[in-house]
Amino acid sequence: MKRAVIFLAMVVLLVETGTALDIRDGLVRIATDDLTLRPMLYRLVNIAGKSKYEPLWFNGDPRTSFITISVDNRIYRMGSSQEYQTTQRRIQNGVEIEYRSVTNRVTQRIMLAALAGSRVANGFIIELEVENYTSRDMKIMLKEVCDTSLGESLGNHIALASNPKVTDEMLLNADSKEPYIVSPGEDASIALLFDAAPRPDSVVIANWKRLSDSKFFYDSDLMRGFTLSPYSVNDSALGLYWNERIVPAKGVMKVESRWLSGGPGSEFISWLAQNYPPKNTAEAEAAAAAAAAEAEAASASQENAPAVDAASFSLDVEAIRALVSRIDSAIANIDSVTDGDLQSILSELGELESMAGASN
Repeated sequence: MKRAVIFLAMVVLLVETGTALDIRDGLVRIATDDLTLRPMLYRLVNIAGKSKYEPLWFNGDPRTSFITISVDNRIYRMGSSQEYQTTQRRIQNGVEIEYRSVTNRVTQRIMLAALAGSRVANGFIIELEVENYTSRDMKIMLKEVCDTSLGESLGNHIALASNPKVTDEMLLNADSKEPYIVSPGEDASIALLFDAAPRPDSVVIANWKRLSDSKFFYDSDLMRGFTLSPYSVNDSALGLYWNERIVPAKGVMKVESRWLSGGPGSEFISWLAQNYPPKNTAEAEAAAAAAAAEAEAASASQENAPAVDAASFSLDVEAIRALVSRIDSAIANIDSVTDGDLQSILSELGELESMAGASN
């Protein structure tokens, strides 16, 4: 009986901590899928006088954007590999998705950010962190596939400062001198900022399926166009790569990418050409004022949108961890668990459920 009650308590707790997260600020929003816990990025846009959040990566199946890690030349895809357990939590101004194995932990932090001189949140900082649990050094490489789909229906998949309409697959590195890589859409756009660190060591612009099917490195010749018939037609994506780094025993490594959101593709590309990188303080102030005015206009026209309290979605993470530890201990020592211990566990679980209910 005790085993059954403790097991049910653990199931309820896991359901609570698996609830999707939704964070909004300024012009941008992060949400996690309630089934896969994969992140989805959005920008607030105004269409015919009504505001809505436009997805910036493909959101039909959030699994099409993913992280792959090479650990001492062994390859694992986060969210798919059975060696890693996935959890999520709210952090200040963002979300944290954790993939934990016996030997290491991979953490993806996505934070809302004010970029390019803006006074309001208009972009994202995505941080990848790897912690080595072992007593030996690890050789780590990282790959992040971002399913940039905004321009596919318009026939303009990717734009660069040197080429406003990229039509073929290509590889970019720090020597390319490209300040940004844009996925231009009809109502919203997103740009990977590539002018300075922090940034990936290299970026592959390619057909999504070829990037996805590559175990780690893009192992196909760069092709003409973004189609792999008949499986993946008119389908592009970005592959972000970080070269090998040595993570010492019990050590940690961190890398970042910066993403700036914008309006309709043609307008955003033109704005970037004139204003990015910000050339002086006056231009930065003008860009900040424009972004603030856009955020105010979009927010003012938003209809029937529920108010979002950033703190309202979060549970007490430390309390959850403490309760999980108590349940683990109880399961390991089931014969010595008293009725009082069991009641205490159920009481704590009830308090967490009340907190979750009050935040909805």
